[in-house]
Amino acid sequence: MSAASVLMLGAGFWGGEMLLGAETKSDSAPALTSAADEKTLVARGHDLFLMNCAHCHGDDARGTDEAPNLVTRRVSNARIAFVIKNGIKGEMPRFNQKLHDEDVQALVHFLHSLKRG
Repeated sequence: MSAASVLMLGAGFWGGEMLLGAETKSDSAPALTSAADEKTLVARGHDLFLMNCAHCHGDDARGTDEAPNLVTRRVSNARIAFVIKNGIKGEMPRFNQKLHDEDVQALVHFLHSLKRG
């Protein structure tokens, strides 16, 4: 029974990511209406990153002894958002109570801006 529950939870998570994150599986950030919107969102994501993430991942997101390099990570936008919201047990805190969905999307855009150079 426990094994079946774990399998169902895993299938629900990865299956849901495949369905809900299908449009974001590429390495590019989600589409915006204008370059000005993108610039604003990236700036907001940068501010949020400095306040919430930089103390572990470094100011440049290239990682530290405590946390991995986020510039070279290749994961879907849905996975990035999931980890930000839910954390990683024993490694990264949850931010679902602190950050709103718009904040999480701003962080995703900021991280993609680092990959573009």
